[in-house]
Amino acid sequence: MSAKFRVFKAAMGVQWLKAGWEIFKTQPMTFIIMHVFMIAVALIPLAMPPLQLFAAFAAPFLTAGFYLAVLSKQQGKVISLASILAAFSAKGRRLNLFRLGLYQLGVVIVLTWAAGLLFEDALNIMVNATPEQSPEHLISAILANISMADVMLFVIAHSINMMAFAYALPIVFFKGEKRIFKALGQSLQIFFVNMAPLGVYSLLIGLLIAAAVPLSMVPLLVIMPIAYISFFVSFQAIFMPTERQPNDEVQSDTNTSGQNGRFDA
Repeated sequence: MSAKFRVFKAAMGVQWLKAGWEIFKTQPMTFIIMHVFMIAVALIPLAMPPLQLFAAFAAPFLTAGFYLAVLSKQQGKVISLASILAAFSAKGRRLNLFRLGLYQLGVVIVLTWAAGLLFEDALNIMVNATPEQSPEHLISAILANISMADVMLFVIAHSINMMAFAYALPIVFFKGEKRIFKALGQSLQIFFVNMAPLGVYSLLIGLLIAAAVPLSMVPLLVIMPIAYISFFVSFQAIFMPTERQPNDEVQSDTNTSGQNGRFDA
């Protein structure tokens, strides 16, 4: 196990979520509006397909900006919607975020291609469906052409992708890691050694999302910002001994962890 990050017990997953809620309460509407802005940017390609690449590469910058806003709140500062754009002006870190976005886009393309191969027959049935077909018959035909082994394989690949990039973004941005593959490997290692608290944390978020389904998913406007905040809190706790805050100017390596107002887990 690497000495660069810490390992916690399962109960810490609850503490991360509680810390996220406490931070969210300080400026709830601002965090909600920031999350809605992130969703809006992600949906831009639906209205303007040529901007698909813009939306893909903007995503890591907006996520990093959201984390910077969380950091500002921990320091007692007031944030606004414009705070989410701070990562675009973070000199010395923008290129690495762009490279990370390029890697992530590449993986998404590969996963999309793999899904097309694994579920080709089911997709053809959907594409060639006619209005005369009953929904029950169409669903039965689709399910008959989907292998559970293929579904499990795709879910595993997608899960690995999510775990690899989850902590890679803050590692690249806040720790200044320039080697993308190393950041991806560290992210996977974190999930492996902190499987218990992250499992509890993921289960709680999943239950909250499930509870939002009967309410037309409206509670997600609160749940998802808290999820982003609490996930960043988990990063701070796991990397507390070595985390650094990115600024427009490169800070000295002698900066101490207590100077950035992190949640002490």
